[in-house]
Amino acid sequence: MATALAENRTQRSERQVQREVNILAAARGALTEKGYDGVTMNALAEKAGVVKKTLYNLYGSKDDLLLAAISEVIDSYRDEGVAADRGIPAIIASRAAATRQIVATPEYAEAMTKALVQAEAGHALVKVLLKDAVENHVMQLEAARANEELEPHVDISELAEQLASQGWGLILLWMKGLVPLEQFEARSLRGLLTLLLGVTRGPRRRALNQLLNQTPSVRRGGKTL
Repeated sequence: MATALAENRTQRSERQVQREVNILAAARGALTEKGYDGVTMNALAEKAGVVKKTLYNLYGSKDDLLLAAISEVIDSYRDEGVAADRGIPAIIASRAAATRQIVATPEYAEAMTKALVQAEAGHALVKVLLKDAVENHVMQLEAARANEELEPHVDISELAEQLASQGWGLILLWMKGLVPLEQFEARSLRGLLTLLLGVTRGPRRRALNQLLNQTPSVRRGGKTL
């Protein structure tokens, strides 16, 4: 969705582009403050400095506007993955970008997680935050298999689901006070690498093991080794 917005911006004036940037930033701010269900178009229009009709003209509905704001952030994570080599490096780069964002804006991450947990199975938010993530993992894992980096027995679809659930599981542990925010990045990377080490082989497995050894481990009580 954010990619489509970027394409549209090439045909718009600088003022129009900046207006959309302001609207999406206002939407993310409102999500952080009010939660998904607490956001209203009236409040968004006031926060963004536009009339409500402009929001409907640009996005059609509140859901579409909020999803555009969320998708822009999600796409930025994936863009970092695309900048890395395809396959396992892309998965690691995307996860690293996401965890940095969570640490930088924990209130927003918490609001998104609460909205996801409350969303019905068919809600578009589930597609943006879960289904699309799984599909992106499948694509990168297929690239890893083509490079002969995965063990032959690996079920790519199942592994893609495990990667997504491992990431969201850590977020829930943090939200419930079981993982300190200052440990989040290291815990996320170590968990991801440990999972990938069990399914990779050859030079890629050795590279992952080296990266794991370079990543700080964390004791209970918050002491970092």
